[in-house]
Amino acid sequence: MSDKERILMAIITRIIPGVLYAPFEEREEYIKSYMFSRSELKTGDLVFANTSLKVNDFLVGFIDHLEKDCVVIREIGSNRLCNYYNESFSVINKEKLGYELLEGVQYKTYQKALKAFGNYTQYWTRFKSISFEGNMCSLQARKAFKNDTLFEVTFPYNSKTTIASIGRLLKEKDL
Repeated sequence: MSDKERILMAIITRIIPGVLYAPFEEREEYIKSYMFSRSELKTGDLVFANTSLKVNDFLVGFIDHLEKDCVVIREIGSNRLCNYYNESFSVINKEKLGYELLEGVQYKTYQKALKAFGNYTQYWTRFKSISFEGNMCSLQARKAFKNDTLFEVTFPYNSKTTIASIGRLLKEKDL
């Protein structure tokens, strides 16, 4: 499944039921409409176009940047950009989608990290979180049934990072 397909499926399975079944006053926790106010939009927001007539690759995407007269949308899973001039957007709450929003090498590294936790740490040590800054990845571990950080490892990552290399780092810290 491509990044785009996975992210769109996460939106369908997590956001739509939330909007559908949440009490009316809680629906903005999932989607917030900025029909007439572009000023609230921010770079990095995951948005969908409210009034586009034709389905296109940029209908749902990330705000790359804002210009004076348009919103520049980045297609999910690629670096292709599209300028929207006469459009309003709704912002999808990315927190409801979690790590499914990661793309490319970051998502693959996340998947490798989950496998490394399963294969290289003790039973009670669990994945807590992952974050990326430049070419560095930080993983946090926790104890089962607790949310306190047990330890953290940071390492440079790329497409060649292996489960075993992540696992060795985790195993060193998981004493």
